Amino acid sequence: MDEQALKPGALGLEGTDSPRQSSPLEETLVELYSTLRPPLVGYAYQFVGSAGDGEDLVQVAFLKLFDQLKRKTEIQNVRSWLYRVVHNLAVDHIRRKGVDDDVVTDWWSSHPEETNQTAEDVLIAQEQIARSLGVLNDRERYCLTLRAEGLSYQEIGDVLGISPKSVSVYLCRGLKKFEGRNDSKA
Repeated sequence: MDEQALKPGALGLEGTDSPRQSSPLEETLVELYSTLRPPLVGYAYQFVGSAGDGEDLVQVAFLKLFDQLKRKTEIQNVRSWLYRVVHNLAVDHIRRKGVDDDVVTDWWSSHPEETNQTAEDVLIAQEQIARSLGVLNDRERYCLTLRAEGLSYQEIGDVLGISPKSVSVYLCRGLKKFEGRNDSKA
């Protein structure tokens, strides 16, 4: 090996031992990422059915956010903007892979409430939820899912590209269908 390549500075690595100073933008993104990553991954997982793919979609969404903020684009509500980007990326992912919409149903049915129920009770409840969610149309299901993630009507509307009033209507219809189906089974 050439002695020149072994000299300090020959590879352009001088000063790499000193800590890198992060910009305020990077610090903000790191804070947002640590706060919003878990619910965004959960939301993406409901669509794509894979934690790895969901994580990838969330990382792409944060890269897009970084690009937008670096360009000094004004974003009114970063949380709803991120959910919208993840939603759109997930829909594109599903279209490319041809994944069925039953992923949402599977996710909901695999997260039983933490109670003192028997395994049989949990299984029955999961099946009821899966069947009930299957009755909902996509908008109703998306609205219910986003509301369960804690988003406001305005944020849900921003994510889905509809008005808060439409969100209210979809939630009401979805809940009525969901409750009506479960009441008739009781």
